[in-house]
Amino acid sequence: DSPSPTVTFKVDMLTVALLMASILYTFCLILAQRKFSVLKLRHREMGTKKLLVLSVGLVCAVRIMTILGVVAMNIANVRAHYSLQPTDLYYVSTTTEAKDQKFYDKAMTVLFDLPNCIVVSTYALLTLVWAECFLESRFHTESTLAWKRSGLKCYMVFNALLYATQLVLYTCIFFVPSVKSVRTIIYAAITGINFTAVLIVLIFYLYLSVNFSGFPFRSQQLRESYSKLSRVMGLWSLTRIVWGIATLLVFIYNIELLQDSHTPVWSFLVLLLLFFGCEIIPIIAMLDRSYISFIGFDSVPSEGPLNYLSPIRPMQSTLSQPLISSESLAQGDTEQNTPAH
Repeated sequence: DSPSPTVTFKVDMLTVALLMASILYTFCLILAQRKFSVLKLRHREMGTKKLLVLSVGLVCAVRIMTILGVVAMNIANVRAHYSLQPTDLYYVSTTTEAKDQKFYDKAMTVLFDLPNCIVVSTYALLTLVWAECFLESRFHTESTLAWKRSGLKCYMVFNALLYATQLVLYTCIFFVPSVKSVRTIIYAAITGINFTAVLIVLIFYLYLSVNFSGFPFRSQQLRESYSKLSRVMGLWSLTRIVWGIATLLVFIYNIELLQDSHTPVWSFLVLLLLFFGCEIIPIIAMLDRSYISFIGFDSVPSEGPLNYLSPIRPMQSTLSQPLISSESLAQGDTEQNTPAH
């Protein structure tokens, strides 16, 4: 009898690092679910703040699924690459095994880059929520409702362009024969998307700061809440820049983040640090500090002198009343016509 084929299972440091990352993402997912439940109890309608928490939950869920997929393939000793290789040296053979490995490599590229665009979309949505809180924290003569509608339209256009670009890139991965050209385009696109998003946010911040520079804050509490949100926005912007630079360095130096025989032993540590520093820490900071700030902005009254939809309406209603009533004028005329004794 011929010996039965053996199945080899391998657990290395890459598997351990990915399992640690999946645990951290699971913690973030549970935290997002708890925050969403509280927001759902306070407001039944679907607003941008709820949508932001859902987007964060989607990022964590997709990351967990992709990480577990890579862990399963790594334990089963399937050599799948994080990125497309600059040359076709790994695919000299035309056997079925080599073709399957090539498909695995492309699939891993799609799975690991898909959450990146979701993170950028979440960053854009956080910018929209920050802008709404910016308007709600100040007295002004603009219509906040009109600003929200315009912001949602811009966010929808940005998302459409973002995911359309991603769809075109992933189509090229599977159907364009030149692996080197596709690899260059993908890394250039990922780096450009992160840098472009940060640049758009910077321009938008400068525009709001200049346009509303003369309007005071409604209260010291709202000012402090807005400052916390701004610090979180700064953290997210910094991590997007770091992620873009890291993607560029991976491309330039041909770094393989998923460990194989051609990968340095510290590559798994770089991957874990990127996940922890550029995604997990910003998510926890947003769900912790910004969540409390969201609740603070929800307490802004919709009527009265702090009406953010029309902050000068109470003043107009007061000024529309006559300063001196007709009865007072008639009484004054009677006193003037009465002869003094």
